Amino acid sequence: MKTAGDSARVTNHAIAGLLLLARAFPQRLIAQREHRWLQLRREQAPADLEGQTVLIIGVGAVGGAVARFAQALGMRVIGVRRAPQRAGDPVDEMHGPARLPELLPRADWVLPACPYDAATHHLLDARSLGAMRRGAGIINVADAGLTDTAALYAALQSGQIGSAYLADFATTSLAADAPLRTHPNVIVAPVVD
Repeated sequence: MKTAGDSARVTNHAIAGLLLLARAFPQRLIAQREHRWLQLRREQAPADLEGQTVLIIGVGAVGGAVARFAQALGMRVIGVRRAPQRAGDPVDEMHGPARLPELLPRADWVLPACPYDAATHHLLDARSLGAMRRGAGIINVADAGLTDTAALYAALQSGQIGSAYLADFATTSLAADAPLRTHPNVIVAPVVD
């Protein structure tokens, strides 16, 4: 059974992933290990999160907490869940799952935080990833089965997806030799039990 502490831990991972990728920390850490100074010119620097759009798939305990944080940063939040929007939901828009294909191209960041089941298996597949805005980021703090990892790797290689943060759960862990583990624009972070 999940507890409030579990939700808080996963929420913290989502927020950390968003901030790390938004500020190009994977590239900065590579440069640091190589003893290089990564000087980005203004036009190369990552855009500020303010004004960007995050699409949260599953606005429950974790998705809702991330949505509040994103709004505090000045981000636009689009929520997707089966239940309709309620007063106090921290989203600018709420849509049902059937609208996901038309929402993906609007997002700078896609954050699946929904339960994993037969209906959500590979929710982010090659078609979904291809529909996203070029260079968009993914923050997957839900089950790894929500993302087709082979399609994600291909999308990262082509530049269709700019970066990804994958919370690695013991129950759905990536293989030790998975190419995503060494991709320069990916962070794989274990979630502490």
